[in-house]
Amino acid sequence: MVDEIFDKGLSYKKAGVMLSGLVPDTVIQTNLFEEAPVSNHNRKLMNMIDNINFSMRDDILKFAASGTTRDWKMRQEMRSKRFTTRWEELQEVH
Repeated sequence: MVDEIFDKGLSYKKAGVMLSGLVPDTVIQTNLFEEAPVSNHNRKLMNMIDNINFSMRDDILKFAASGTTRDWKMRQEMRSKRFTTRWEELQEVH
C-alpha cells in the first residue's frame, strides 16, 4: 500500500499519536485539599447528564464553566437523512 501512496520527490514528516496515562473509569484522581467522595453520586449524575443530552440532541444540560453562548455552529448541509432514528425524516413510499 505504501508503494501506491508514495510520491518520489515529496518530503514527508513522521508523525504519531501516543496515548498515555490511561486509567480505568473506577480510578478517579481527587483534590488534595478535599475529602475523596464516598459514593458513586458523581458518576450517576454524569451518566444522567449524558443521557439527557443524547436524547435531546442539543446539549440541553451543560456546565456553567463552558459558557452560556455558542459562538459557532456545526455545518450540516451535507448531513445524511436519519431514516432509521427520526420519524420526521422517515422515507415515504407512495
